[in-house]
Amino acid sequence: MVRLFVFLLAFLLSGCTNQLFFLSERIDAKQVAKAQTYNIKNSHGHFTVQSKEDYHLDEYGLASYYGMDFHDRLTALGIKYDQLDMVAAHPTIPLPAVLKVTKVKTGEFIYVLAVDRGPFVKKGKKRVIDLSVGAARALKFEKEGVTLVRVQCLVKQSERLRKEWKKHVKDKKIPYNLVKGYCRRVYVW
Repeated sequence: MVRLFVFLLAFLLSGCTNQLFFLSERIDAKQVAKAQTYNIKNSHGHFTVQSKEDYHLDEYGLASYYGMDFHDRLTALGIKYDQLDMVAAHPTIPLPAVLKVTKVKTGEFIYVLAVDRGPFVKKGKKRVIDLSVGAARALKFEKEGVTLVRVQCLVKQSERLRKEWKKHVKDKKIPYNLVKGYCRRVYVW
């Protein structure tokens, strides 16, 4: 536990960014379940990422969040990012997906929709997910900027969401808190 605390303290003091860099090409909804290789170039460098072919995911790592600068910009799925909604960016999971994100330190968890690609940062420990401001507030790490999390994909809910995705998208937006409709037990945020 002491090692974890020292690691997180050192990482936080080393400086971090809460930026996500959006893809210039949008992902066709018909292709969301197919594995894809895509290239990202941003101020942190060049990234080549191979997306997963399925929704099976259970990983630990750092979560960061992307904030106000990206509000209303288009995500990889072509919908507008809402900084207060329970959405996230993940580098490899097929989009869209329903994810359970658990804060390791406290055991608190939330559900989010993965609707974007990221985070793409080379500096520091590997980040596994970028959450919206609303999700960061729900997990109570907005001030810290990063936190250690466990990310799990809810396979059945994600497959159902993928099949129903087109009916949810209207004018490049999805209904606020859409994730609630795909989870039996959801924290109130």
